[in-house]
Amino acid sequence: MSGPDGSLAGRVAVLGPVTPFRGGIAQHTTALVAALREHCEVELLSFSRLYPRLLFPGDSDRDPALEGQVVEGARYVVDSIRPASWRRAADHVVDSGAAALVMPWWTFFLAPCIGSIARRVARRGVPVVFLCHNVVDHEAAWWKRWLAARVLRLGSGWVVQLREEAEELQRLVPGSQPRFHQHPTYSGFLRPRGTLARRAHLELLFFGFIRPYKGLDVLIEAMGLLAGEDLVLTVAGEAWDDISPLRERAGELGVAERIEFLTRYLPEDEVAELFDRADVAVFPYRSATGSGAVALAQGYGRPVIVTRVGGLPEVVEDGVTGRVVPPEDPAALAGAVRSFMADRGEPMRPAVERFAKSLTWDSLARAVLDTAGLPAR
Repeated sequence: MSGPDGSLAGRVAVLGPVTPFRGGIAQHTTALVAALREHCEVELLSFSRLYPRLLFPGDSDRDPALEGQVVEGARYVVDSIRPASWRRAADHVVDSGAAALVMPWWTFFLAPCIGSIARRVARRGVPVVFLCHNVVDHEAAWWKRWLAARVLRLGSGWVVQLREEAEELQRLVPGSQPRFHQHPTYSGFLRPRGTLARRAHLELLFFGFIRPYKGLDVLIEAMGLLAGEDLVLTVAGEAWDDISPLRERAGELGVAERIEFLTRYLPEDEVAELFDRADVAVFPYRSATGSGAVALAQGYGRPVIVTRVGGLPEVVEDGVTGRVVPPEDPAALAGAVRSFMADRGEPMRPAVERFAKSLTWDSLARAVLDTAGLPAR
């Protein structure tokens, strides 16, 4: 991929959501593209429409704080529900001379789109590498697993970010040999200014989309068991469902005044302030593959409390960079929170920061290129 003078040579196509789209997949793809560009030319195709309006909360699937901003060189041409755009995108990848096509994979909804593009590109001799965020969707029905298998079998290489996901992929695609690389930590986001005043001895943060599998109701039950402690919980993220039952339950437990709900889209500068104020981030998931929100918390140097589900225990060393507890266990969750009351997790922060620095986007870019059979610069 590099010439004798160290200059860039060769080209890789990447197709996925990037800035100004919202969410962890877009952030991940944007960061990966930046890292890949240090090694090779990147032909970047993104979406003109990612999801129909009914499939996401909020007013838009784009970040209002990034309105008008685009990734340099990106072609926003793929419409997830218009097959003609899929054909044009696949033809463009082939005509661009790309040595491989890299595509993130994370949801059954995009199976027709991504599968069609992968099939058309592969038939014309361009290998396809899937970067798997979720091999199958959370709480996947049989037909979602079937769709995932049909798409992922079109790949010639796969990169997974959790060992558990590698095993799942091998069940769906017998004979596959996925490459494992942990999710890099987000250490390059906006730095906080320290504008938020503390409200208690211990500040907790639940961050990310509010969905049933993320176990916020379990955390609220744990807050009820912590009624005598000097702490406050901030719940920050858009809700996919009606959360009035959660608010009502907090009231019944007598902890409503110690839970702040920020159930809306949060721009990057506000996210930075929330993590700066937080002592510990809590992720009480019922099920999970990985979590970009955990990586974000670690990028801000914050210890985390996670449940022993999916790949979350792979990225948290219990007692060193955070705590790992059983899922759906309010008492265990409350106990983990209490363990931070004395020192607010400050002794763990150096270990969290070391862990964050060990997982770089450059390393992931090299892993992706190696999976495609291409050398890095």
